Amino acid sequence: MDASKANILVVDDEMGPRESLRMILNPYYNVLVADRGAQAIEMLKQNPVDLVTLDLKMPGLTGINVLEKVKAHDPDIEAIIITGYGSLDTAIEGLRLGAFDYISKPFDVNHILSLVRRGLERRTAKAKLRQVKTDFLSNISHELRTPLSVVVGFVYLLLNQVIGKLSDEQQKVLETVYRNSEELLELIDNVLWMTSLNAGDAAATVEKFDPREVVNEAVKRHQKMIHDKGLRFTVQFADGDLSMVNDRAKVDRVFQNVLNNAVKFTTHGEITVKVGPSADRAAMGFAIEDTGVGIEQSKIDSIFEPFHQGDNSTQRAFSGLGIGLTVARRMTELIGGTLNITSKPGIGTKVSMNFPVQAALSLATAQLKSA
Repeated sequence: MDASKANILVVDDEMGPRESLRMILNPYYNVLVADRGAQAIEMLKQNPVDLVTLDLKMPGLTGINVLEKVKAHDPDIEAIIITGYGSLDTAIEGLRLGAFDYISKPFDVNHILSLVRRGLERRTAKAKLRQVKTDFLSNISHELRTPLSVVVGFVYLLLNQVIGKLSDEQQKVLETVYRNSEELLELIDNVLWMTSLNAGDAAATVEKFDPREVVNEAVKRHQKMIHDKGLRFTVQFADGDLSMVNDRAKVDRVFQNVLNNAVKFTTHGEITVKVGPSADRAAMGFAIEDTGVGIEQSKIDSIFEPFHQGDNSTQRAFSGLGIGLTVARRMTELIGGTLNITSKPGIGTKVSMNFPVQAALSLATAQLKSA
């Protein structure tokens, strides 16, 4: 295929319209054709596609079924519905599912060329807008993080009375400032990580480390809130050598984000952390179990969507952007691990994280640090 041309997938069970579209579009685009919905989905998995033309009435998977799967595969792929049945209701259903436009058979050559061109222009415009948003988030997050890090550092010095003695009232005020500054810094870090993941820039740095250090550092950061809530907190490490060779920064971020959620959403009761190797010692398991608010099992998948929370109202009881778990799962998958959640409303939540003990990454693309 010509890399300079957009890729169009034509899906129609009738040979006449299918071949007509191929002939019309072929001088300007790379054209793939499928005579069945199932074939179209398989071609979609194997080839990059910018726009799809869909016949609504097909045996097996209908055009609407295919459209749903196309949008699930890549919501930015534009779709033009083509039907010879003049079914306005079905065409409107397609538009609701994200189709760009529709046209009835027999179609006008200039009209279909115009629709395809406009559909591709919209895809390009959306990609540019997304890049602008990504660049903005990344730049603004960097600009916020630097001065905020300075604020956190100086407040820490004041709290530890390195600069001078504090009264009890001053101590309480600075503790509030420190806690909220740390929370804001966490939000900014997650935004930076997410923009890096979206841009494909989250390169791996492999090193040998002890997961007990990851857990202890994360727990230390939450110690004050755990104490203030009166939570029982237990950490259980398996015996023996627990060392790993993987991307410590990503393991740390995943564990930190999950622990942050456990502490935030647990108002009473206990939190238990367990760390130990799998039976074959190929993976290291981290589990965090709490007695927090919990969530319905049917809603668990949705909490991994960016900026989603169990309670999205402006008056919700818990603060945050709703990206912590999104970042955690994507980072886990990036370094070859798994993250699973089981939960019951009013009972609590258990998050299980498993990471390869030995990272399956080429040293040509990952920097190996000595322990």
